[in-house]
Amino acid sequence: MFDHRFKFIFPALLAIYSFLNILVLEGDRLYQVELPAVSLLYIIFFLSYAVWFANFGIEKFVIKTLHSIHPLLVQFGFSIFAALLISLMSVYFTGLILGGPFTYSWQNFLLTSGFTFRINLFLNCINAIYFFSQRFKEKAVEAEKLQTLNVAAKLESLHGQINPHFFFNNLSALSVLIHQDIKAADEYLQKLSNIYRYILNNKDQELVMLSEEMNFLENYIDLLSIRFQSSLTFNLEVDKQCTQFLIPPAVLQLLVENVVKHNYFTKSEPLEVVIKSDCETISIFNKKQLKEALELSTGIGLQNISDRYKFLNYDVLVFDTPDYFKVELPLIKTHENSDRRGRTFGLAKN
Repeated sequence: MFDHRFKFIFPALLAIYSFLNILVLEGDRLYQVELPAVSLLYIIFFLSYAVWFANFGIEKFVIKTLHSIHPLLVQFGFSIFAALLISLMSVYFTGLILGGPFTYSWQNFLLTSGFTFRINLFLNCINAIYFFSQRFKEKAVEAEKLQTLNVAAKLESLHGQINPHFFFNNLSALSVLIHQDIKAADEYLQKLSNIYRYILNNKDQELVMLSEEMNFLENYIDLLSIRFQSSLTFNLEVDKQCTQFLIPPAVLQLLVENVVKHNYFTKSEPLEVVIKSDCETISIFNKKQLKEALELSTGIGLQNISDRYKFLNYDVLVFDTPDYFKVELPLIKTHENSDRRGRTFGLAKN
């Protein structure tokens, strides 16, 4: 505190207050007899500045050498000796200048010391408040950093789930396709490599533009078209005006993958997946054609998406009825919207 940028102003304010307190309110005297007003003002200014800068010296040079003792104890302990020395100097030089009843005496020394100690005690109390206030701010910043690191670690874990999940699911599909149609398998592999490049490029991104996500989704739909042809169709109703908004990467692909995993579809009973946006949300809708024997679910898909939106302080809406299944994802308008949890997210860079 004593090294504050206003360190030359604060002692002056304290001196003026003390002077008015003694002069106007007839406060405690510094000597056995009343001092002339001008002399009183000079002495109070000297004592205020001397006590302040004695504490400044202790804070700057002494505390750094005594690491094993609490800094406030060091500050206050050494300031007591400094206050005694300042009082002694004040009484001695006042006696030399003014003489008479103001010469050095034990009574004059006690009165001046009492005033000096009050100034020192007041400043050290303020310093203690300032000290603990700074420590509280530091702990708050440290806690925020730890929370941010924790959130970042959880997000990284969620992103880490997507890559192997997506990759191994498609390797399994490719393995089946190789035995059925070599040409289609080759085309599938080319598109798979392009899609996986997108996932790798955005593995560290919390948000990407919807336009990029839609391009990625269309490539993924092409993979599904190679595998299932007309059995599985898609109806994309996304206005170009909405594509400037933001969305976590690969969430649409995960939802489409869930549709494929939990529903059956054939040429005679095709399944249509509708993806539309109103620039507030983007939704994926499909009529239910549930498989009799469902594939073993890892729980990664929908829970992963829900967790990622929770980190952004948004909620995912799920409508699960006997006839249809629908998921609504919020579109994030700007980076500032995601700052509601104190973080800034960058756009994906390809």
